[in-house]
Amino acid sequence: MEINIKNNLPLDILFLIRIKANEFKNEGVHDINSYDIKDYLYSIKWKDVETKAMCDVIDDIMSLRFSEVFDYLKMKVIKEASTMKIDDFSDFIAK
Repeated sequence: MEINIKNNLPLDILFLIRIKANEFKNEGVHDINSYDIKDYLYSIKWKDVETKAMCDVIDDIMSLRFSEVFDYLKMKVIKEASTMKIDDFSDFIAK
């Protein structure tokens, strides 16, 4: 069965993403949530894909390692920080 991943994902797939986030929490990774996982999947794994077989979508989610999502989030923060001004970091700079 093919699903259109560019439209709203079926509820069972969204539930599976939440289960994966919960799995990460059980492994001690509390800062990666279901939104981060979904963002990673759409931005990296499914970037140029319109439709995908349901079994492949499930496999993409279940085989996901937290290090993949962490590396993606790290690069996202670096890109965002590169567009900011030095004044935006004043809270982090010791006086």
